[in-house]
Order: sequence, then structure tokens, then C-alpha cells
Amino acid sequence: MPIALSASNAVVSLRRVVAFAAATFLAATVSAAPAAIAWDAQRVAGIVEAARAKRAQGDLAAAEQLCHVAFANIEDSVVGAYDDYVDRLEALQRAEAALVREQALRLHDLQAHRQDATGPTSTYLGFSPVEGLGAYAELQQSLDRADDAARLRSLALAYRQEQAAHVQRTLLYHQGKDPRGMC
Repeated sequence: MPIALSASNAVVSLRRVVAFAAATFLAATVSAAPAAIAWDAQRVAGIVEAARAKRAQGDLAAAEQLCHVAFANIEDSVVGAYDDYVDRLEALQRAEAALVREQALRLHDLQAHRQDATGPTSTYLGFSPVEGLGAYAELQQSLDRADDAARLRSLALAYRQEQAAHVQRTLLYHQGKDPRGMC
């Protein structure tokens, strides 16, 4: 037997269905995206240690290749973490999503520029990725994602150390010393 609804009852019912669907979608989006932060600190530490060993053995070319692998892993992880951060902020409908999206795009541009570069590069970003990763870690902590927050803090530290290594390598180069394998 069909149920008769007035136009106003139909509108109220439709609004409830839409509100329920939107709330269900938002809850699923916030809990499902993004996936766990893709950062393996132990793997990168192993690569850096292998580079030090190769440098100590005098194999500077192999040591330098390992440093580049470690640096690329860190940089790729930072870019990925920023992409995840944007997705999380957008899922939560947070106002800072647009700013973080702009920062993520700058990191993508820098990454593309570095891949095309034939030598060392230095680029002013206008923001601190370390601070951005820290803010994302705080957000993850507030969402009871302690493991992801810890990985983000570890990634922020690795990025800071990588930047310091680049400065140290530049100083060594200007002093006439060979910085290959120093990572």
C-alpha cells in the first residue's frame, strides 16, 4: 500500500536522506583517507649507513649513489605526506586546505625541477616543510592516529637532517673537499 506524503513532508524526508548520506560519506572519507604515511625511517637509515661504509672504503661513486637514493626517498615521502595532508584537510573541510595545497604544489614543482637539474639546486619555498609535517603530525595525533603522527615526526626530522647535509656538502665543496657520500 503506497504511503501518501505531502510536498512538505517529502522535502523534509529528502533533506534527512541527503543529510544522512552526506554525514555518512564524510565519516567514511575522514576515516578511510589517507592511508598510512609511506615513510620507512629504518630503510633510509640503512641506506645512509651503507653510504658511510662505502665512503670509508673509498668507493665515493657508490656512496654518492646511495646518498641520492636516501635523499630521493626522503623528498618523495615529504611530497607524498603533503598530498596526504591536503586530502585529510579537504576531507575534514578545514580552511587551511587551500594553503597546504599551494605548498604541496610548490613541493611538486621543486621535485620536478630537481629531476631536470644537472647539478645542485637551492630553492626558496616560502614555507617550512618541517613545520608543515609537524602540523600534520599534530592533526594525526588529534585523530588518534599515533603511529602516523610518529612517522610524520620522524620524516620531519629526516628532512631537516637532509637539508643540513646539503648545506654541509656545499661547504665542503667550497672548501675544496670531496662531499661525495656525505649524507
